[in-house]
Amino acid sequence: MNYYYENEMFKLEGISTEHTISDIDIYIGKGILKNTSSYIKKRNMGKRCLIVADGNTYLAAGKALAENFAHDGFAADVCLLRDRGEERIEADELSVGQVMMSLEPEPDFLIACGSGVINDITRFVSYTAKKPFVSVGTAASMDGYTSVTAPMIFNGKKVHRHGNAPKILVLDTEILKNAPKELTMAGFGDVYGKFIAKADWLLSNITTGEEVDGQALGLITQALEKLTRNVEEICSATDEGLKAIIEGLILAGITIFTTGQTRAVASVEHNQGHIWETRMLEARKPYPLHGTAVGCSTGYYLRMYEYFKKINIKNLDKEKAKNRILNRDSFRNKVVHCFGEEWLSVLEKSNKCLNLNEEDFERHYNSIVNNWDKIVKALDFLPTWDEYREIYKKFRQPIHAEDIGIPNDLLKHTLPYSTFYRDRYDFVFVMNILGIIEEITDMTLKDYQKEKQKWF
Repeated sequence: MNYYYENEMFKLEGISTEHTISDIDIYIGKGILKNTSSYIKKRNMGKRCLIVADGNTYLAAGKALAENFAHDGFAADVCLLRDRGEERIEADELSVGQVMMSLEPEPDFLIACGSGVINDITRFVSYTAKKPFVSVGTAASMDGYTSVTAPMIFNGKKVHRHGNAPKILVLDTEILKNAPKELTMAGFGDVYGKFIAKADWLLSNITTGEEVDGQALGLITQALEKLTRNVEEICSATDEGLKAIIEGLILAGITIFTTGQTRAVASVEHNQGHIWETRMLEARKPYPLHGTAVGCSTGYYLRMYEYFKKINIKNLDKEKAKNRILNRDSFRNKVVHCFGEEWLSVLEKSNKCLNLNEEDFERHYNSIVNNWDKIVKALDFLPTWDEYREIYKKFRQPIHAEDIGIPNDLLKHTLPYSTFYRDRYDFVFVMNILGIIEEITDMTLKDYQKEKQKWF
C-alpha cells in the first residue's frame, strides 16, 4: 500500500478489498488554505458555515479563512471559544455548550479551525447536531484529525464519545510551521510511539497467534521510516519535515479506518499517556499534551525493551512468577497505585488480564518461553534508547516524566502496570507474566536518574 498526491490531495493506492477507507478528502500542501472553499464546493456541502476556533487559531488561519469564504460567496459565522486565562481550553461541557449555542443561524456545515481539542469539540457537535464538518488543521500535533471518536471531559473525568470524521481535511504547511514548537513535537512523539505499538503487535502475533494486518503494519512502517529520515528537516521546521510528521499522523489515522481498531498505532506507550492524563485530571493538576506524553512514555519503554531483549529466559523462576501474579490481594495492592481504587474496580469487571487463572498463566508463560528466539529476532527493528535520546536532545525536548509535569511516584507505578489499562497484549504484560517487571522498571528508572544529571 503506497500513498501519493494528486493536485494536493493525499491518496492511497493498493488498498485491498477487505479494507475500507472513510470518505475523507485530505489535502496537504504549501499555501493551500486559500483553496478551502473550492474543496468544499466539490463536495456540495452548502454555503453557510460555522467556524470553531480559539484566539490563537483564529489568528493563525480562521481570520483568513473567513475572509476567503466571504470573497467566494460563503456565509461564515465564527464561534470563538472563550479564553480561560491561565487554564487551557478543554473539550468539556463549557466548550460544547458554546458551540451548540452558536448553531443559529443554522449552518450547513461546521469548520474546526485548530488541532486536537478544537477538532474533538467540533466532531462531537457535528455528530450530535447531524451536521458535516471540515477540519482545517493548524498544527501537526496529533493523529486524530480523521478520527470518529471524541475524547471529552465530563464532570472532570476523561470520557470518549461518538463523533464524525471530517468530510474534508486541509493541512497547509505554511500554517503548520508557525505553530508552537511544543505542538509539532507532540505530533512527532505521537508518531514515534508507533515503534512500541508495532513491536507489541508482532510480539503478540508470535506468542498468542493474534493476526497482524500486513497493510496496516506497512503503512505504519512507512510513516516511521519517513519520520526518522527527516529528523533534521523536522528540527528546522521545513515543509518536508512538517509533511513527514503530518503524513505519519494521517497514515496512523487511516490504519484505524482500514482495520477498525487501533492496534497498529497504540499500545502500552499510549496506555501510560492516558493514565497520566486521567490521574492528573483527578488531582486537578495540569497534564501534558497527548503526543508529548506518548513521546516521553516511548523513551522509557524503549529502554525497558532493551533490557527485555537481554532476559536469560532459562534462568527465570516460573513458580515465583506464578505466585506473584496469581496472589490476587498482593498483586492488586501493587496495581491499585497505578489506577486508583475506583478506576481499578471498574477495570477489573471487564479486563481479562486482571483476572488470570492458573491455566491462563501456564499458557502465556509457556508460549513466551517456547518462542523466545523468534520474539527477540522480531524486535530487531526497534530504535535504541541512545538514538531516541539523540533525537530529543537535538530538538531540545525533555525526556523525563517530571519535566512534563508527571510526578515520579506516578511514573514509578504506571511503568510496570499500564498494560492493565486494556486487554491488549504487550511486552509489559509479558514481563508481568515472567515476574521480572519490577526489576526492569527499577533498572530503567536508575538509568533515567543518571541521565537527568547531564540532560541539557
